[in-house]
Amino acid sequence: MSGENTEFVQTCKGCQLRKPEKIGDRAPITPIVRPQFPFEIVNIDVIEPIQPPSGRGHKYVLCMMDQHTRWPEAVPLRSLTAKNACDSLLQIFSRTGIPSIIASDQGTNFKSALTQEFTKRIGSSPRFSCPGYPASNGLVERWNKVLKDMIHHVIREDPRSWDRQLPFLLFEYREVPNTTTGVSPFRLLYGR
Repeated sequence: MSGENTEFVQTCKGCQLRKPEKIGDRAPITPIVRPQFPFEIVNIDVIEPIQPPSGRGHKYVLCMMDQHTRWPEAVPLRSLTAKNACDSLLQIFSRTGIPSIIASDQGTNFKSALTQEFTKRIGSSPRFSCPGYPASNGLVERWNKVLKDMIHHVIREDPRSWDRQLPFLLFEYREVPNTTTGVSPFRLLYGR
């Protein structure tokens, strides 16, 4: 089955057009020290804007990745505001628990007074990546790329339903063994 998947991806025109050119002479990245517990440190970011918007008006996706288990979350958004970001994070944290640290880029929706008050009230500390250097929030940036590719394939089949397909895309990703941990995020979190 793996060989068939590899062959499909290598011959899929859409996959090849979206595949970035690999550059081999980049500076080495300092690895992230993996936290001891699930959802102790999470990375968040926003994918913007997805074209076409969904039939329900969603154009953005708030993404989260747990550093310990590599468990992803994704919430579709109609608009990119601090209030929407906080509401979505609360929705996620009601299932996962409150993280000690929330790492993000320097986006205005994450640096706003409302978001700072939100993180303070829930007892989390914000950690911001270097401006203009998305690789410093690389864990969630990689998840963003994977999710964008998955959404792109959904859009090719049904352009207006990508937001309704997010739960299925999340399930698919959570079931695949992660190259760093060697096991699936689902197994790391639930032990099965």
